[in-house]
Amino acid sequence: MTDKQAEIILSVSDIREASAEGVISDSNAQSLIEWAVKRSDRRSAEVAALPEQPKGFNLVTVAYYFGAMLMIVACGWFLGDKWDSLGSQGVLVTTIVYFSIAVALGRWLRGKGYLVGGGLLVTVAVCLLPLITYCVEDLLGFWPDVRPGEYGDYYPYVRGGWILMEWVTIIGALVALRFVRFGFLTAPLAFSFWFFSMDLAALLFGKESLSSEEYSWVSVVVGVVTMLIGYGLERTMHTSDETYSEDFAFWCYLFGLMAFWGGLTSLNGDSELNRFVYLLINLALIGIALYLKRRVFLVFGVLGAHFYLGHLAFTVFEDSFLFPFVLAFLGLSLILITVFAQSYLRRLAAEPLNSRGAERSGS
Repeated sequence: MTDKQAEIILSVSDIREASAEGVISDSNAQSLIEWAVKRSDRRSAEVAALPEQPKGFNLVTVAYYFGAMLMIVACGWFLGDKWDSLGSQGVLVTTIVYFSIAVALGRWLRGKGYLVGGGLLVTVAVCLLPLITYCVEDLLGFWPDVRPGEYGDYYPYVRGGWILMEWVTIIGALVALRFVRFGFLTAPLAFSFWFFSMDLAALLFGKESLSSEEYSWVSVVVGVVTMLIGYGLERTMHTSDETYSEDFAFWCYLFGLMAFWGGLTSLNGDSELNRFVYLLINLALIGIALYLKRRVFLVFGVLGAHFYLGHLAFTVFEDSFLFPFVLAFLGLSLILITVFAQSYLRRLAAEPLNSRGAERSGS
């Protein structure tokens, strides 16, 4: 069975039309309709019996994610800012208690059918791993590089001393994914990998801060790697028998595109050829969006194409009176070409069917 055949959806009117054309008998058509109605009722009853409302943009989902955000901010940020009153040992003990509660309660909730609520608690636990690792390193006096500073410097500053914290978080996220199939767990994974690439570059270059060009190129490389990781997760982690359809690639795609596209855009194009290559890369992102059916690639690709057109309008052809008209003509041409291409492809697809029909009628 092809992918196109697997995506076919038939309505009741389609089934009755097939019966009228003699594809199936009237009795079979009626039996099929009755079976579809019973199947729909059975699935609706199964969803209604679930303890947790299905995923989607609703009050339950908003409350879940808002609560998880509050826990991450409270435990990972504000708690990390209490060194003067708690000290490394006090922060470590408190964070481990939070970590244990989040993991245990998360696993228990998922066992009771609350898959999203439990998965979010496990994700909160993974987000605590950088703070736990920092406390252990601070107590032992062990750092991959020189002491990087206070924990509050972790997010704004690129430093080689953070890399162990990021590796522990990456490994923790992968272990959690092994036991808890929850798509949002890839968010701390992708985020930590992005930070790790920056801090590793600072360690290898032997300086605490990177130049603008170095930062941009590292962002481009790590963005590509992160997107490839997302593609691998999408191909290996998804199974069709899951109660909820998990998206294991989205966060890798998002953080990867932020790093790749952001680094690419911030590079100083020293020639019109380089800027044109930038346009081609963004058009390729639009093509990838069509291939993967991922709108996030489309958003970044369209933004990049608009940036290039803006450069043409306000820099290259700033004094050209005809440029807006040429640009409008190109846009209109693209729309009309797309319309004619669709019409041509439909006629091309219909020709073999018509020729076969003519042969049958003539025989």
